[in-house]
Amino acid sequence: MAQMKIANMAVNNTPIPILSNLLISTTSDPLSGLLGSAADGKIYLAATDLEIGIRVSVNGRVTDGGSITIPAKKFAAMVKEMPDSEIHFVTMPEDKVSVTCGSAKFRIAGLPADEFPPLIDEENDKKRNFVSMDANALLTMIQQTSFAASREETRHFLNGVHISLKEKQVKMAATDGKRLAVATVNLDDAITEEKQGIIPIKAVERLKDMLLSSAVVRICLDNSRAIFDVGDATLVSRLIEGDYPDYERVIPVDNGIRLTMETEKLLSIVKRVGTMANPKTPGLMMETTGDVLKVKASTPEYGEATKKRK
Repeated sequence: MAQMKIANMAVNNTPIPILSNLLISTTSDPLSGLLGSAADGKIYLAATDLEIGIRVSVNGRVTDGGSITIPAKKFAAMVKEMPDSEIHFVTMPEDKVSVTCGSAKFRIAGLPADEFPPLIDEENDKKRNFVSMDANALLTMIQQTSFAASREETRHFLNGVHISLKEKQVKMAATDGKRLAVATVNLDDAITEEKQGIIPIKAVERLKDMLLSSAVVRICLDNSRAIFDVGDATLVSRLIEGDYPDYERVIPVDNGIRLTMETEKLLSIVKRVGTMANPKTPGLMMETTGDVLKVKASTPEYGEATKKRK
């Protein structure tokens, strides 16, 4: 059930029937480019909305291999109500599927697997270079940056998180034009080919849930897609077209002013003083004198708040 929930994260409400379906396969399927070998003893579930695609695998026993697609949300609702027992699938004529779990039996109408849209060119997939890193480190990077990404559709190239793979470093950045967040992780091994791209915020949010279940993630960027291999799950995302701002130019290199304090203390100050910030143009004033930080916020209609901290 957990793996199916992950796959269903790529399903969207759409009038296109095949995009509302979940691909179930036991064999290598070059049309989808998301499936593994029949020899590995796994059953694959895949879904896509054409912007992102997710594939997961579960262990199973295969009598006769094959592929079929069935309505994803309808199937998820069925599984949720099934008893804790094995689920048996049998394909039938006219793209129908018989699903049996204990004493419960269902028959559901599907669509041919060859209608499922491809996301990866299987032939060229083996030629791609993947970068491996700690999954928890990538999750932390996403948490530290994705909040700053723009949600305004008019600036589409800011509606995502920029990622770059260079030398021995993975760097992520996000900005909405008013704030900027950057996170960096150093790798043990050098990256053979420098790559960069803008990952849609929707794909980043889906990836966060997947990273919780694995220790290692493999990353690949090509000219138009990003691929994240996370244990038994794979996420494929289209990259946003456009040039990302040169954010490194706005970060001072020789700035002699540096403040260091405990995160929780600063957060507490900001929350308290922030209650008096102007809701229309929220902002805080920060001032330092020696080893004292002064944080202030004011609103003409309500008043002001000030907090000092050493």
